[in-house]
Amino acid sequence: MVMNAQDQSLWDDAIRRHDGKVFLSLLALGLPPERAREIAQSAWTRLMEQHAGGHLQDMRFPGLAIRQARFLALNEIKRRHTEKRTLEAVPDPPAEMDAEHIAIGREQLDRALDALAECPATAKRLFRLVYAEPHMSHAEAAREVGLSLQRVRQVLCETRKRIRRAIQESN
Repeated sequence: MVMNAQDQSLWDDAIRRHDGKVFLSLLALGLPPERAREIAQSAWTRLMEQHAGGHLQDMRFPGLAIRQARFLALNEIKRRHTEKRTLEAVPDPPAEMDAEHIAIGREQLDRALDALAECPATAKRLFRLVYAEPHMSHAEAAREVGLSLQRVRQVLCETRKRIRRAIQESN
């Protein structure tokens, strides 16, 4: 991002005058101070990048910066909430797993990975985009690989079916 001295001066002034309001708006969402500071800095950085790219037509502060920071914070909160719900849905393993259960789990994992390895390249890529960190939505994955949303869902369904079949064969 290349910024001339005048732009830098304008941004420095905007940050100096409005950063406290942005920070407070994040605290009001319940973020801890250190995380609120990080997100506020990310918001300012994104705004400067958007400005340098010519994507900002209206720069009214502090509203623009607060909206950008809240957008980033709410996305993070939503992601954490989803992760928490996912973890709560998975039962805790027994306190003491015996060696047999561990071996069975490893064997099932190996079979699942082998089944995934046998899938076409597009299916493997879609599976990783949707299920590996960071997760993509089906729509985002569809755009990434250039397929329709319906086709992405169909490919993922077929891939999961193949993996389930491979795991069931181990039982």
